[in-house]
Amino acid sequence: MKRFLFFAIFLLALCIYATAEEPTLEGLEQVVKTQQGKQKVQTLNQLSAMFLTAEEAVKASEYAQEALELAKSIGDEVGIAAAYDNLGFVFQSKYDYTNAMKSFVDALKLRNDADNEKGIATSKNNIGKVFLLQEDTKNAIENLTTALELREKISDVPGAAETHKNLADVYLLKKLYGKAKEHYRQAMDLKISLNDLSGAAAIASFLGNIVRDLGDSEGALVYFSMSLDLNNSLENLPGIAEDHGNIALAYYDQGSYEEALDANDTAYRINKKVGDQFRIAECNKNFGMIYAAMGEKEEADRYLQKSASVLKKVGDVPGTQLVYKSISDTYVKLKNYPKAYEYQIAFSKSRDRLFSEEKSRAMMELTTKYESEFAAEKQQQMIEALEKDKVYNARMQYFLIGMVALALLLLVVMFMSYRRKQRDNQLLMTKNAEINRQKEEIDVKNGELEESNTRLDALNQKLVDEMAERESLEKSSFARDRFLATMSHEMRTPMNIIIGLTHLLLEENPREDQVEHLRTLQFSANNLVVFINDVLDFSKIEAGKLNLESRLFQPQKTFDEVRQRFGLPARDKGLKFYFEVDNKIPRELMGDPTRLNQILTNLVGNAINSTEEGSVSVNVSLKELSNSEATLLVEVEDTGNGIDKERLDEMFREFSRNPKDIFEGYENADLGLAITKRLVDLQNGKIDVESQAGKGTTFIIYLPFRVPAAAERKAVEKKDASSYTHLSGNKILLVEDNKINQLVVAKMLRKLGIEVITADNGFEALDAFENSYFDLVLMDIQMPGMDGYRATAEIRKSIDPRKRDVPIIALTASAFLTEKEKAKLFGMNDHVGKPFGPDDLLMKISNCLHVYKNT
Repeated sequence: MKRFLFFAIFLLALCIYATAEEPTLEGLEQVVKTQQGKQKVQTLNQLSAMFLTAEEAVKASEYAQEALELAKSIGDEVGIAAAYDNLGFVFQSKYDYTNAMKSFVDALKLRNDADNEKGIATSKNNIGKVFLLQEDTKNAIENLTTALELREKISDVPGAAETHKNLADVYLLKKLYGKAKEHYRQAMDLKISLNDLSGAAAIASFLGNIVRDLGDSEGALVYFSMSLDLNNSLENLPGIAEDHGNIALAYYDQGSYEEALDANDTAYRINKKVGDQFRIAECNKNFGMIYAAMGEKEEADRYLQKSASVLKKVGDVPGTQLVYKSISDTYVKLKNYPKAYEYQIAFSKSRDRLFSEEKSRAMMELTTKYESEFAAEKQQQMIEALEKDKVYNARMQYFLIGMVALALLLLVVMFMSYRRKQRDNQLLMTKNAEINRQKEEIDVKNGELEESNTRLDALNQKLVDEMAERESLEKSSFARDRFLATMSHEMRTPMNIIIGLTHLLLEENPREDQVEHLRTLQFSANNLVVFINDVLDFSKIEAGKLNLESRLFQPQKTFDEVRQRFGLPARDKGLKFYFEVDNKIPRELMGDPTRLNQILTNLVGNAINSTEEGSVSVNVSLKELSNSEATLLVEVEDTGNGIDKERLDEMFREFSRNPKDIFEGYENADLGLAITKRLVDLQNGKIDVESQAGKGTTFIIYLPFRVPAAAERKAVEKKDASSYTHLSGNKILLVEDNKINQLVVAKMLRKLGIEVITADNGFEALDAFENSYFDLVLMDIQMPGMDGYRATAEIRKSIDPRKRDVPIIALTASAFLTEKEKAKLFGMNDHVGKPFGPDDLLMKISNCLHVYKNT
């Protein structure tokens, strides 16, 4: 998913959608009676389009015919083309694709003559959609691509969104999932910019079906749930029913049959309410599939028969053949082969009736239309040419006598040229011989080229095999990354509580004998967080997905933190611990302080763990300094047993292409050293190791950092001086279902003079908003009752701008990218992952409040 920000203006779109006033059918029918000319044509076409939307094809056809006749009588070419479009849509709704194609081609001819680029794009899009419905993907892509190029050229955003969606449908039909997802995402971005939530919901449903076809039922549930949330907000019952049906199939894929039955039952009841017989047939088919998978053959057979009975009443509509195919496949699983054969035949006949005959007729009509128009133009050109020849012949008679005289003169000239041609022919024969010789050389070269092509075909086949192998490896890597992300989610929440409580206890002036125990607890918790991050970072580094930050920081603070962290463990083991820092190192540098801390932590922790007696020394000095860059030299030396060659080889080994053995051969310490090596490489540094058995190990690292400009230094000094005291007096709502997390975060904020109100879930948060104003909200994502996404969506619906626009920061331990995308979708301003440090949380609170109060 390369990927693609979702629904940044979701809430604004809801407000506009709710307050927009559209003209009613009754009102327009009264208005059109008083109109004349082009204005009346325009209103008639508008009425036809609205009746099409209301699925009243008869009324739509009547108004389109009236608009066409009036537009022709007054010469309104724009109105004629629009009427042809509406008639085409009427035929298309009746599955009469031949007449639909005729109408769209007639509209295209008018727009071509008028050189109307926007209209041409509309006609090309409509023609491409008919080809798509006939499963003629080649012609569909050709017409839709032309339409998209024109619409992007003239900045027709609604049209481009529609064409992107149609192209995605074509590529989905061809099972080119990558191209289909790309066009669906572009269509979704455009529809969101246009506040078209209904269209965005439909595209989310399409994306869910693509992901489900690829075997990722968990990802499909995310997209189907996204579509369901949008359709619920629009109260779109058919869309809600379709989403529940899709969710049922995703649960079916997972083997969660009870959940699948519940979701499908909800879809069935809604479809019964709206009277959609085709969707009712689909729901009965789904019940049959689920009961068949559960081994309940009689129930499965009963629902499959009900589905087939409803389909016979519905007749042949798009999708009928697919339901018949699913019924047949389910009977195969039930080992009822006669019925499986019966519905396989029904599938074939339905598909033939829908596509084969209409496809050939539509193609013939389109071809005939263009050929007849071309022939008419050629005939007109021939008539004009004959008229010109007649005038020309009349004039030539006056020159006939002169031409006879000239002919005599020409004979003389021809005799003279004959002699010259003899000489030219001799020269030509010589040239021909030379050409034949060159042709023989070309034949030899062609033979060599064919041989090269044969070798190239072999290389291409090898490349295809390698690409297939890489795709398989990427799928395995994806499964591994999801496991690591889930493990991180389960471990980060309790770690956040431990780190937060330890931080608060240290700030409450504990007894001296308690300080040591608390720092030991803090050290152990931080080490566990480092290990969790090591596992995830290693996976990201090997996948090429880890990006280093580039921000201002003070290196001395990082060195002091590492010195304090490891002083106590070294003393407990009876080791001497030396940590020297060169005072020539600049006070501020530009880089990633977190990764510098991680490098030092891994190396110093490894040195202390591998040393039983003696000392551990850390020396940080300034190797080089220029106006733009400073290179630090870090030396970590211990008197331990040394590192054997095999462990060093593992640390410096190249990236393995096999994701199954990415951690193979790594113990805990070895993994930290391997990550250290890759982190140094990522920031263009260098690492060397000197180790002797029984004498110890020395790591030598060169790390380059950018030297910040004067303005950047001032920004750091200003930030350090503030210490977040400016946050005092703000009022924050903390929504968190974990009481310990509530206690930790609330106490941390109240020490800065911030008023904190707590809520256990989304319902309590909304109650608090009814009674008070807040400057900022900290919103947990996973909560019982109402989760953070739905609570945020409700807040963004408020008519009071002070409540609607309040900054909201998501608090979550999830490591999935879709969580961050969904937070953006529902209008959250920022995201803080657990476990988080006080500085990280306070910095994001400060940034959000600064933006909110200065806009």
